Amino acid sequence: MGAKLSGSAQRALESLEEARRKWERVRSLVEQAASARTGTDMFLTMIWRAATDVNRIFMSAGQGVLADQANQLAMLVKRGGALSTKLRPMREFVAAVNAGIDRAKKQVVDSDRTSGEATD
Repeated sequence: MGAKLSGSAQRALESLEEARRKWERVRSLVEQAASARTGTDMFLTMIWRAATDVNRIFMSAGQGVLADQANQLAMLVKRGGALSTKLRPMREFVAAVNAGIDRAKKQVVDSDRTSGEATD
């Protein structure tokens, strides 16, 4: 049975879950763009919009490093060049942010537990 979290920890976890859902859309769009034969500009625009939205969520949640990575993906999409040269770094950013979300969630829970122990 898990310990109860404080209100601020619950809000932080909710914002990270919202970011996770929206980031999953970014991952899906990257893979759709990779498999598309034509119309990749449409996917790149949708990736840019979704990545900037996730960037905003991370900034409001106080996750500056994750916000920077989401912003770097958005900038990569807008940069010139062929899609084939962008795909590998795009996939690396997606994987890095997924891992970062997991670390941030663990950090929120751990810091809430240690602050709860200190007040007991």
